[in-house]
Amino acid sequence: MFILLALLDQYDFEYGTDKEVDGAVINDKCKALAQKVKEIIDTKSSFADWLNNQNVRNQLKLEIKICLVKNGYPPQYSPEVFKKVMEQVENFEENN
Repeated sequence: MFILLALLDQYDFEYGTDKEVDGAVINDKCKALAQKVKEIIDTKSSFADWLNNQNVRNQLKLEIKICLVKNGYPPQYSPEVFKKVMEQVENFEENN
């Protein structure tokens, strides 16, 4: 979930520690958070046609938002950051 790293730069906030490994930026804290978000997505996307089911989409958004907030991402509340994460989730699932 590269969107988590991209938003760090775009909104200029810190979350974990970036390190470069073989030319790629790695952030273990972002990686762990991305895994938690993926688990939520995998659970919700098991519903048939979940992208067209507004109730399931709303529940997914809420669960992801709670996950992000519980994990301190972003450090200061930002509806724009949550929106961009959800856009990425939906784009990923639509193209998968």
